[in-house]
Amino acid sequence: MKNKILAILKENPGSVSGNEISDRIGISRSAVWKHVGQLRRDGHQIEARTNRGYQLIREADILSAKTLSDALAAHGLADYIQAVEIVDETDSTNEMAKRAAAAGAPGRSLFIARYQTAGRGRRGYTWVSQADLNLTCSLLLRPEADAREMASATLFAGLCTAQGLNLLVDAQEERPFAGIKWPNDLIAKSSGKKLGGILTETAMEENRVAYLVIGIGLNLNQTHFPDDLAASATSLRLECDRPFRRLDILCAVLRRFQALEGLLLDRAAWIGSYRALLLTLGKTVRIVEQGRPAWIGQAVDLDEEGELVVLDARGQRQTVRSGAVSVRGLMGYHPTTL
Repeated sequence: MKNKILAILKENPGSVSGNEISDRIGISRSAVWKHVGQLRRDGHQIEARTNRGYQLIREADILSAKTLSDALAAHGLADYIQAVEIVDETDSTNEMAKRAAAAGAPGRSLFIARYQTAGRGRRGYTWVSQADLNLTCSLLLRPEADAREMASATLFAGLCTAQGLNLLVDAQEERPFAGIKWPNDLIAKSSGKKLGGILTETAMEENRVAYLVIGIGLNLNQTHFPDDLAASATSLRLECDRPFRRLDILCAVLRRFQALEGLLLDRAAWIGSYRALLLTLGKTVRIVEQGRPAWIGQAVDLDEEGELVVLDARGQRQTVRSGAVSVRGLMGYHPTTL
């Protein structure tokens, strides 16, 4: 019954009288009051106004199979997402996706966990995320492509995720919000701190892509970080001073994948949009690559495959294809020396 009341409140952005709710679902006004109380205890922010009725101010951040199904349908994603697996805890959503892919899961399958015990970032770094405060998910795709065409999949995923954040947050904040630190870090423009990251993994069969897994980790409502991350990490809540619902963010991001997936293999069609969000170009960067000393240069361009082009101390252009890249002014990095 309380879900019927919640649906009525969601249909009406203004107030709905207790009498109207009572008449529509066939219960007494006192029963309506009791069910509204249950909704509030569930975390929904509902105001009761004299002579006006009830108004839903903010939905609770509830992540379940039912709320996810409803959200996908409400955002026009029900036909796009072909399968869903949602769990309370897992090792990592990318591992969930890979296991499902090996078992024959269809492309556009979605995997979500409230908490992951072994989340990973690029280059094997550990990704730490507090349960129920952040978004950890993976999208399984099965593109018809070869390995070379997947070289910039991480950039594509970063673009979709950043655009999704900006479409949702900018519409309410009326200011630029998220940018990208090459290749896969999502950065809050106002603070220069990291909001999240992307990890893509590809499996091959006979020189063709069997599947692509896109893992997304976003800090949404976390307000405290370990000492070693406090200077470099942030969350949407810290940046915008308000809470965010995981399903709102998830659907905003998925809608960008839905809109752009057909262009995944056409790098020229989207690399300009990626470049427009890139915060790395024109900045002093520190590069750490395997087998050579760390060096400092200036990021000046992207090559045709989306790799970072850096001008070194001798004025020579170097292409960075792997390795760690720190950017002056982002994530707490302010270099004076190596």
